[in-house]
Amino acid sequence: MVVNKNKNQTNKIIGIASLKEGLSTLKMADLQDIRKKQQIKNISSLKKAELIEYLAEAIPFLLRIIISGFDERRLFLIKNIIANNGVISAKNVEIEEMEYFHKTGFMFTGFRNGDPIVMIPLELLPSLGEIVQDETILANVLRNTEWIKITRGLLYYYGTVPHDKLVDLVEKYMPIRPDYLAFNYAIFDAMEYYQEIYIDRYGYSYWEVLDPLVVLEEQASRKNLDYYPFTKKQLLEAGETDFVEHPKGYSQLVSLFTQEYRMPKQEATELVEDFVIHVKLGHQPSQLLQYLQTQLTFESLEAVQRLMDALVLLMNNTRQWYLKGYTSEELFKQEKNALRLLPNKKREVISFQTGQKVGRNDPCPCGSGKKFKKCCGN
Repeated sequence: MVVNKNKNQTNKIIGIASLKEGLSTLKMADLQDIRKKQQIKNISSLKKAELIEYLAEAIPFLLRIIISGFDERRLFLIKNIIANNGVISAKNVEIEEMEYFHKTGFMFTGFRNGDPIVMIPLELLPSLGEIVQDETILANVLRNTEWIKITRGLLYYYGTVPHDKLVDLVEKYMPIRPDYLAFNYAIFDAMEYYQEIYIDRYGYSYWEVLDPLVVLEEQASRKNLDYYPFTKKQLLEAGETDFVEHPKGYSQLVSLFTQEYRMPKQEATELVEDFVIHVKLGHQPSQLLQYLQTQLTFESLEAVQRLMDALVLLMNNTRQWYLKGYTSEELFKQEKNALRLLPNKKREVISFQTGQKVGRNDPCPCGSGKKFKKCCGN
């Protein structure tokens, strides 16, 4: 690190002087991560000292390309580091982000007075200052930001999307082609940086999806149900880091926990946010109530009923992965409106959701809980 010995700023740490100095603090495995991420070929056999020398010469020429794949969050951090002589506090930076920085090849982490910091070598600051003001770079960063947020928003609401459907879904809101390679790079880079979405053999998934195959199988069982048509604004909002849906019933449950059970508001809020995810995972009211019985003491059956009423309200209005982003309430209304009589002698009724014939003794697809013959089929 460099120490500024100006009389007015004695012993103030302002960062590291050179890129080579920063690279020298990394392990060999970290250096290889940089080489792979920046697609630098034919140097895998170099020894550590040789690899440091090579990367120190190559990375300055790659800065424009690297930053072209960033989003606004990372560009803001770089601008902040430049404005603070090459080093900033990382108190408000997530652990996942800290794990990412060294992979860029020019951002490094450390500690100052026991607190985490992020640094950029001083020798790179002038060229970076020009890059972060470049109009083409800024346009790419804005584009990447929207790609990333829309993708994250889609996966927050749909849970899992097959490989061959993601691009088509994103393109309903903003163009990708002919910039598919740039889109692919931006999304994969964001996966490393935020660690909020992942990819496997089944497709792209939100990080809290436990079994992508189950989600896809449940979605496939609803052949006549298309993905819920969100607005771009909804997806950009859901694409924000740590976004949590606040459906109808959310505030009622928080109030119930704080007022009837004297639960601190922060604890009550976190509990209800957990419930939202459990609903997306397909859990039933009985499962949530069973969990609550280990956390709360119910004074009466009426208290249990009030809790169940609030839980069911929340569950019916939470957007579910199995339902391709719809709420149960929306599908109940859709089912009731879409029950249709076919023009044949048997006058069969077909469920809009499943596409199957509804028998007289089957549950009514309107969601009432009654048999069809005693409800809409009456």
